[in-house]
Amino acid sequence: MADVRFIDATRVFHGAWRPAVDGVSIDVRDGELLVLTGPSGSGKSTLLRMLAGLEPVDRGTVLIGGKDVGRTAPDKRGVSMIFQGFALFPNQTIRENIALPLTMRKSSVKSAAARVQQVAELCGVADHLNAKPDAVGYDVRQRTTMARAIVRRPDVVCLDEPLAGSGTPHMMRGRSPIAALQRELGITTLYATCSSVDAWQIADRIAVLDGGRVQQLGTPAEVFAAPATIAVAQFLGEPGMNLVTAPAVDGAVRLGGLAVPLTPAQAAALTGPRAVIGVRPEDLAIGSDGAEGIRATAVLVRDTGRDYLVTARTVVDGVESDLVVRHAGGPVPAKGEGVVLGVRTGAALHLFDAGSGVRLPD
Repeated sequence: MADVRFIDATRVFHGAWRPAVDGVSIDVRDGELLVLTGPSGSGKSTLLRMLAGLEPVDRGTVLIGGKDVGRTAPDKRGVSMIFQGFALFPNQTIRENIALPLTMRKSSVKSAAARVQQVAELCGVADHLNAKPDAVGYDVRQRTTMARAIVRRPDVVCLDEPLAGSGTPHMMRGRSPIAALQRELGITTLYATCSSVDAWQIADRIAVLDGGRVQQLGTPAEVFAAPATIAVAQFLGEPGMNLVTAPAVDGAVRLGGLAVPLTPAQAAALTGPRAVIGVRPEDLAIGSDGAEGIRATAVLVRDTGRDYLVTARTVVDGVESDLVVRHAGGPVPAKGEGVVLGVRTGAALHLFDAGSGVRLPD
């Protein structure tokens, strides 16, 4: 096994107006499951391909186990790359799919068979070796994908959107055996996904990318509790954080009847007269008509089965903004009904600079 380091790693595609990966520096610990997440086009797949040697590093350094691999051929790096949708060949058995990396390296039939059997037992697919992928369930397919990734004893495994297009139901992704197997085997793993929910459920740490740059790196709890930028706040959560631009007046950011005091450090960090208030849907509550808060109009009410997601529209300085409230108790407002929104006791409010998008000091 090995650790991985990206130091100012940059990739610029010919004719592109900006780098696909722009000065990324990340340390991945030996045996860690690091999830790269962010919107489509944020640089996640390109970063994995740079590690695997499928894309060059135009500037900076990539190290595996302390060794600079910038000039090392892809097949000599000890990196196993798994692409979208399990990438299993439907016309081959589970045994043949797992053995494929060994077959391509022209390993002896006897040694390959022994290694496939060993890995199949480790990954829990030994009873399905003669079946084809379409004849087994999602769990077995994922385990087979992981078995094929480790069959040639790599130092690092890269998984690029392995569940995208796989047909795995969204509700089952949190129980993906890939993460469990990774922890059992202790293999350094980088996992790229556009799903912040997937990232939250399986990662040791998360690196959130946007525009080819790392916006924030930390444990899921750290990133969720204190998003470093508006880009991170927008991306994490289901549904995502409500973000409303509001004026900063007389030492407070004011949103309707809600006034959020600014500390001296926060006031000094502002680059203009406005800030962005962030509040998660579960931290908002629908109050009584006489209460102080944010006056809005319900424009959409969605029943999730466990609660209601109420989208309420308010106006701040002549600009309409929608706020989503996770509403679990009390009367459910009808579409078009006026509501007053308040912040739940003890809930976190997040403040960002409207100009730079960076979180204001806590």
